[in-house]
Amino acid sequence: MMKIFLANPPCRIQINEGEERYFVRAGSRWPFSVIKKINQSPDYIPFPFYLAYTAAILEKNGHQVIVDDGVATNQSESEFLEKVFETKPQIILFETSTPTINYDLELVRKIKNRLDEVVICLAGTHATSFYKEILKNTDDIDYILLAEYELSFSRLVDALEKKWSMGKIEEIEGIAFKKEKKVFWSEPKLIDPLDQLPVPARRLFPNNTNPDPTIYWDGFCQYKPAIQMHASRGCPFRCNFCLWNQVMYRNSKYRFFSAKRVVDEMEEVARKYKAREIYFDDDTFTANKKQVLSICEEIKERKLKINWSVMGDAMVTDKEMVEAMADAGCIGIKFGVESGSREILKHIEKPVNFKKLKEFTNWCAKKRIKTHATFTFGLSGETGKTMEETLNLAKSLDVDSVQFSITTPFPGTRYFEEVKKEKLLLAENWNDFDGASQSVVKFKNLSSEVVKNYWQGASGKWLRYKFFKASWAIRQFYFLRRMIKGQGLTVIWTKTSRLINLLFS
Repeated sequence: MMKIFLANPPCRIQINEGEERYFVRAGSRWPFSVIKKINQSPDYIPFPFYLAYTAAILEKNGHQVIVDDGVATNQSESEFLEKVFETKPQIILFETSTPTINYDLELVRKIKNRLDEVVICLAGTHATSFYKEILKNTDDIDYILLAEYELSFSRLVDALEKKWSMGKIEEIEGIAFKKEKKVFWSEPKLIDPLDQLPVPARRLFPNNTNPDPTIYWDGFCQYKPAIQMHASRGCPFRCNFCLWNQVMYRNSKYRFFSAKRVVDEMEEVARKYKAREIYFDDDTFTANKKQVLSICEEIKERKLKINWSVMGDAMVTDKEMVEAMADAGCIGIKFGVESGSREILKHIEKPVNFKKLKEFTNWCAKKRIKTHATFTFGLSGETGKTMEETLNLAKSLDVDSVQFSITTPFPGTRYFEEVKKEKLLLAENWNDFDGASQSVVKFKNLSSEVVKNYWQGASGKWLRYKFFKASWAIRQFYFLRRMIKGQGLTVIWTKTSRLINLLFS
C-alpha cells in the first residue's frame, strides 16, 4: 500500500490589503483568475474530475489516498504546505496550469527541500504541453502524466510499489520522466470505453477531514445542493482555441458513459448528497443524439425526479432532444457561440448557423429551459467590427444570460501556434496567460487594450438592451422564483446586486 497525496494547490496573489487574485484550475477547461476579498470563498468552484476518478481507482487498488483541494477551501500556501509536511506522503500528484506554472514549480521546490524522498508527479494541460522543458529545467519533478492520466498514474503507482526497473516503467503509456539526463516519454492512450472508470471518489473532496462535494458550485445552477457530473468526454468540433479537446483528449473521438452508468450515478448523488440539481459539466453533453435520448429515457423509466442542467452545443441539439431533455428534468443549457463573425467562425473551425442558433434558443425558451450563451473577444482576425457583430448577435438571441471573455491562446492549441508563428504574442511570461481579464495577442488593426475595454463593457450593453424586452423580463421573473425555491431568499440580493452593477457599468 502506498500513501498518495492528490492535490489542487491554491494560488493566491495579494493585490492590496483586502483583495487578492485567486486562480481556478483543476476541473476548469479554461484556467483563469478572479479578484476577490482575501477572506471570501470563491464564487465558482469546478469539481476536479480527473483527481476524483484517480482517487477512486487508487482506493480500489488498496492504496491510502489523501486529498487536498486548496482552491475549493480557500487555503493559503502555508496551510497547504503544512498539510503536505504533516502527511508525509510517498507520492504527490497535482495538476498544473499555464498561468500558475511558475508558482507550481516553486511549490514543488519547497516540498522537495523538506521531503526529499517524496515522488512528485505533475499533470494537466501545461505539463502535458511542456513536459520536455519542465523535466530538463528541474530535478524536482520525478514524473509527468500526459493528457488523461487516471489509468496511467494508477499503473505508475503500482510500478513504484513493486519497485519496477526504469526499463519496465517505460512500458507505461502516457508518462514522461528523466532517465540518464535524457527525457523519456510514451504516447498517452485514450480511455475508452469510459465505463471502465469508477464513480469519482466525491466522499474525499475537498479533503478527507471535512468532505463535502456540495461545496463545488457553478453559478448557472438554480438549486442547492448541486452536484457536478460528467456524462461524456471530448467534442466532435475542432475549435482552434479549445484547450482540453486538443491537449487532454488529443483531438480524439467523442466518448460517453453508458446511459445506465450515468443515471446510476445520478441516483447515487441524489441519495448520498441530497442533490436537488445535477450539473453535467461536459465538454459537449449533447454531441450524440442517441445517447442523450437514452439518458432521458432511462431517467423517465426509473421515475427519477431531479433537476439537471448541462454544458451542450446548439448546433447538434435539435427540437426532439430539447423536448426530451425538458421532459426528463433538464432546466438549463449552457452553450458556446464564441463569435458573431462568420469569417472568424470559419477560421477557428467553429460551425455555427445563426438561423439554427435562434431556433434552438426559442425551443429552450418555450420549454422553460434556462439558456446561457458564451462569447469571447480576441479570436483569430478580431477587429472592432467583428466584436460589434458578436455583441449584436448576443443581443438578438433569446437567451437568459451571457458570458463574455477574452480569448487566451493557451499552449498546446492551434491558436497558440498561430499567434506564435505570426509573432503576435504580447505575453512576456506564463503568468500573463490568465484566461480572465487580459489579452495577450496583438492584432493588425486592434490593440489589446481596445479588446479589454470592449469586453469590460459588453455585459452591461447586453443587459441594458434585454432589460426592456418584455418577454425576456417576464421569463427572468419565472427563473428568479425557481431560484428562490432552489436556493432561498438570499439569491434575490445576489442577483439584484449583479443586475444593478451591470446596468450602471
